[in-house]
Amino acid sequence: MATAIKMDIAAQQGFASKATADAYVAKARSLRAFFQKEAPEAEKRRSPTPAVHKVLNDEGLLRLLLPQRLGGAGLSPTDFCRVQMEIAKGDPAVSWVMQIINGTSWITSLAPDSVQDAVFGNGPQPVCGAYNPPGKARKVDGGWIINGKWPYMSGSRQSNWAQQGVVLEGYDGPVVPGINMCYLPMASMTIEDTWFVSGMQGTGSDTAIARDVFIPEGQMVLMDERAGQIDRTKRHFGAPSDLLPAVPVVRTTGIAQLIGAVEAMLEIVTAESSKKPVLTTFITPRTNSGAYMRDLGEAAAMIDTAKLILFDLTGKLDRIGMGEDFTLDEKARHRASGAQMIELIHGASESLMFQAGSSAFALDKPINRYWRDVSMATRHIQNIPTIGYEIYGRNTAGADGISPPGAY
Repeated sequence: MATAIKMDIAAQQGFASKATADAYVAKARSLRAFFQKEAPEAEKRRSPTPAVHKVLNDEGLLRLLLPQRLGGAGLSPTDFCRVQMEIAKGDPAVSWVMQIINGTSWITSLAPDSVQDAVFGNGPQPVCGAYNPPGKARKVDGGWIINGKWPYMSGSRQSNWAQQGVVLEGYDGPVVPGINMCYLPMASMTIEDTWFVSGMQGTGSDTAIARDVFIPEGQMVLMDERAGQIDRTKRHFGAPSDLLPAVPVVRTTGIAQLIGAVEAMLEIVTAESSKKPVLTTFITPRTNSGAYMRDLGEAAAMIDTAKLILFDLTGKLDRIGMGEDFTLDEKARHRASGAQMIELIHGASESLMFQAGSSAFALDKPINRYWRDVSMATRHIQNIPTIGYEIYGRNTAGADGISPPGAY
């Protein structure tokens, strides 16, 4: 029977201890073969298998970023990324679900006390969410009536609660960062089977639908409230994660898993290089080809560079959790560095598929699944390099911004 790793509860004022973090990394590494075995069935189901769901729960892998006061592991951003990279080597779709649930559960821990009481009153709960397109909220006595249809709900079948973006009825403006968020039990919604895609098939990112769902006043966070801001007056406050900026943490931890996935691709291509010939030439095996070795080395260097950038960024986030400032210039650079990682990951992935050859595009080849998952995930809106570079360029030149700094 699986047993969740014991946490170092004594370290309430800091992130989880190194021993705790290392144990989760080792656990993630030990689960690689299991996730690889389950991945084909998950793709057919277009959602994590029941066996995977059970392991994620039993091993505490859905509450790694949640602060210890709420029953989470309280991992630092750096240590969570280390875990994510190992999980992705087994199945990137599983790491995606883990990242969404961990990230949204942690963001819920930044919400007002009334939300934390409602969601975590009976212990740690997995939370997923979506905000665009937003639903509608209508004010009634004692609370709100929620209606909405939210696609791309990764982890919806593994979560008990949802954090959903809504606009107030009668509102006709743009959807902007800072949209109202309501918190709904997943049991109050229905899930529509809509996830038919070429990459990240196993994430179960279907559509959640709320029809006239009532929520109490305390489960709504309006955009003019202090949600997501540092509010030291809350009862539920005091962990390092309470000081972390939401968007950079979610973006950076999401990119980490893509590094793990492309590392798995590199392992496959490297293993084949000593066994396969260079077709249409006299060269055998590929390790005797200067061209192949040059391309393999370049892909490996791209991955190494992405990791260097990643841990530079997460190191800064760790220090913010311990009280260090996060300046506007640093926020803009952080966003551009994320863009640079995406270009490196994408470049390495494409190069490795050229090296693997056309046979790698067979659907039963694991490298094909990694490539499809990476190809889709690098296109997530938070990962679009052009936007990150423009934000940094405008900040560098002192030009007008295109996004609120909180969305960097």
